[in-house]
Amino acid sequence: MKAAIDASIERLEAALVSAGFPAPMPPTDAESLDRIADAVLPYRLPGELVRFWQRVDPATITVMTFPELVGPTGALELHGVTREFPLASGPPLFFPIAYSSHVHRSIELVSEWSDGGTIFRWAWDEEAFRLDYRSLADLLDAFAELVAEPTLEHRGGFVLVPTDAEEALAAARWGAAGPHPHYRDVREFPEQVEGWPAHWLESSGIDLRDREPLGVTHTIAALAEAAAAGPVRARIAGTVIRLARIGNDVLVLVDDETGQLDIWCPAGTSPWGPGSGRRFEFEVELEGPLSPPPDFDAGHAEIQQHALSGRLEDAQAAAGEFLGRLKRHRPAAVATAIRPLDY
Repeated sequence: MKAAIDASIERLEAALVSAGFPAPMPPTDAESLDRIADAVLPYRLPGELVRFWQRVDPATITVMTFPELVGPTGALELHGVTREFPLASGPPLFFPIAYSSHVHRSIELVSEWSDGGTIFRWAWDEEAFRLDYRSLADLLDAFAELVAEPTLEHRGGFVLVPTDAEEALAAARWGAAGPHPHYRDVREFPEQVEGWPAHWLESSGIDLRDREPLGVTHTIAALAEAAAAGPVRARIAGTVIRLARIGNDVLVLVDDETGQLDIWCPAGTSPWGPGSGRRFEFEVELEGPLSPPPDFDAGHAEIQQHALSGRLEDAQAAAGEFLGRLKRHRPAAVATAIRPLDY
């Protein structure tokens, strides 16, 4: 593995020099590798990534691709952000190595299931994780091949690699290599966990059986009546008609046609939701009588009115006040489990 990544680094360096650009510089932030090793436990960085970062500062590679490769410090920062949104950013086996404008490249970590090293491309506003390259060495070899193309545009000391040219080369290299040892001929997995490989689910602590509804015990109207007498646990089903994210937690307003209930959903309650406009089964706990839900509509209307009138500072202030009201609000119920009803 060390020989393969060293050879790929040298091929990229040679391609850059041949095209009239400087060779990449040695790293300046290799000390971050120890912190990364702790951050990704119980998994490990692939050896070729460690070797690459020990030899090269990615910021000095004059191949401007989309997304752009980052060094250990930048990768560790990205890792912290992506792990705040675990399902949207893939399983915990993913570690970011490139980023530009919401688009990521992540490398699969070494785990009990595989030797890792496969590189995936994904974005916050996309709904799939695409297998991009089989290894970091493969990615660097593709870059070296692209740098050698005489038609590439040179600007400000960098080689600008068109995204479509790079994607076409990645697809060609992937196809020529034959089936992947673990993923076979599949090159894309959906964001929805129902389509994830088994080891992604296991590393995320997800059992698909946990999403199966258990059955409603109360309507919201019946729940309100029961809660008037004291603490109660129940399962309701309804549509999320309002949703607000407060940090990593979510506050929702649910309607089941017998009434409405505001439910606090702490971070990590469920991988299945909640999501606005969808139906879910909520397992909830209430301490006592229901209080009125917060006025979502008035807060949103005030923010929108300022924004449409061009009063951006007023809109930001209104948004801050609205968020503050939601934080101070004591929800009627707290969710302990959430299961989708319309997936």
